[in-house]
Amino acid sequence: MNYFRPAVLSAVVLLAAQPALAEDKGVWSGEIEAGVAIKTGNTKSTDAQVKLRAGFSQEFWSHRLRLEALRQTESGDKTAESYLGQFQSNYTFSEHDYVFGVARGERDKFSGYDYQTSFALGYGRHLWVSELGTFDVEIGPGVRRSKLDTGEKETEVIGRLFADLKVNISSNAKFGQEVTVLTGSDNTEIESITALTTGLTDALALRLSFTVKHNTSVPADTKKTDTHTSASVVYQF
Repeated sequence: MNYFRPAVLSAVVLLAAQPALAEDKGVWSGEIEAGVAIKTGNTKSTDAQVKLRAGFSQEFWSHRLRLEALRQTESGDKTAESYLGQFQSNYTFSEHDYVFGVARGERDKFSGYDYQTSFALGYGRHLWVSELGTFDVEIGPGVRRSKLDTGEKETEVIGRLFADLKVNISSNAKFGQEVTVLTGSDNTEIESITALTTGLTDALALRLSFTVKHNTSVPADTKKTDTHTSASVVYQF
């Protein structure tokens, strides 16, 4: 898939750039999420979705992988289909500060874009870390390549802003809010994910989430904003 090549190549470069740390084998963690989603905007339907988030920490380095797929078929006709892949590497140089590189690729056939890929480098900071939760922010420049449904291709320099808030409501309930902004001269992408997760066991949880995706520039007859409301089961490892 040509639209994922920049993201894949960037991820390989990031992995190859890190030093070999033989004594520290690192720690894996992650979650697999599956459920149904109610979508409004360019499509109005009930969709099945699968999400994977995995992380690996080793000495000063940490890596995060995010994969998502959403699809629906009604009476043999495909009415919703989207895929997202993201890989990020962080290098921590102080207790609260780190630098990062992140590659992202997305395809949503009902967004007005055939694909959108981006790569960014920048600075991140842990603004708040306590037993009650965490709050991280990131900022940096990057480049984005997009292809509209009309066939028009765009390549532009962008700025990336990211904020991630996690709050421990109780011993088994957590609130999360992520906001990603990729802004350029041709288009600004905004993604907001709000989630409430309740633990059932050490490994299983229920999650309610609300996702908003907005593009400021889309082809004619295409809505700028899509929303996803979902209820899902989460397996944590």
